[in-house]
Order: sequence, then C-alpha cells, then structure tokens
Amino acid sequence: MDIGTISSRYAKALFSLAKEKGQESRVYDDMKMLTDSFSLEPELRVALGNPIIPAKEKFKLLTAAGGIEVSDLYERFIRLVLQHKRENFLLFMAHIYIHLYRKDKCITRVQFSTAVPVDEEVKEHLQNKLKEETGSTIEFSGIVQPELIGGFRLRIGNYRIDASYATQLRDLRSRLLENK
Repeated sequence: MDIGTISSRYAKALFSLAKEKGQESRVYDDMKMLTDSFSLEPELRVALGNPIIPAKEKFKLLTAAGGIEVSDLYERFIRLVLQHKRENFLLFMAHIYIHLYRKDKCITRVQFSTAVPVDEEVKEHLQNKLKEETGSTIEFSGIVQPELIGGFRLRIGNYRIDASYATQLRDLRSRLLENK
C-alpha cells in the first residue's frame, strides 16, 4: 500500500467519525494548526521519524502542534496513528482531511497578494463578491508581497490571476528584447 492510500483511509475515517459526532469543524481547526506546525517547525517531521523518541513524547509533540486545546477526537486519532506507526503519513492525512472538510462545506480558498496592505473594507468587498460569484464560503488569506510593486495576484483554488506590475514589467521587458 502506498502513502496516498493509507493517508486517505485514515483521513476519511476521521472525517466520517468527526461528522457523525458533529465535531468536523473542531477537528478541521486542529488539522489546520497541525499543518501550520509542520510548515513552521521542520524539526517536527524529523522528530516523528526518529525511532528513538518514544510514542508518548511524539504524542505530546503532536497534541501541542494541533493547538492550545485540541479536541478529544484529534487526540484519539493521534494515538491511533502512533499505535500503528503511521506518524510519517500524518501531514498527508491532515491535508486530505482538510480537503474533505472544504469539499463537504463548499469552501473555496482564496489567496489575495498585494504590494501593500489592503484595508478590511476592500477585503470584505472582495470576499462578498467572490461568495456571490462562486456560491461558496470563502476562506480568505491576504498576503503582502512588496516585490509585486503594485497591482495584485489572486488565486482561487487552482485558478490564478496575475495583475501585478512586476509581471507586467517583466512581460514588457521580454517583448522589448524580442524586438531587437
């Protein structure tokens, strides 16, 4: 069995149980925090892969990585994963759970990048417009990237719009070089 199959089975089982118990949102928050912890703390993956570190210590690490107060279901899931020595698949399981939750709740992820911070009114207007257009709940994240110079980049799921000045300048430069 491959990593995708194993991870998918665990994530689907967790999602099914969480939904049955009405805790899918709470576990979703725990899983998002866990994926953030993997991103922010690369040593977490190293520690999980270390056979010398006892499962009890790995459990403490993973419950802390899930947030300040994790759900009982998350703790039980972590124990099961450790018991079956599947901790190296945990990040994949978390991503699959997050995907299942977003699909079930019709959540569309939107990433809006600008050169300077955008005020809340603009963000709210964009969120409302996107919600109206897609019919989905919008999970919005705004990122400041000064290298864009101006304009914006918008990513909606797998769809991308790049209206940044940096890209326009790069394209203009390429066209000028072609016409030498």
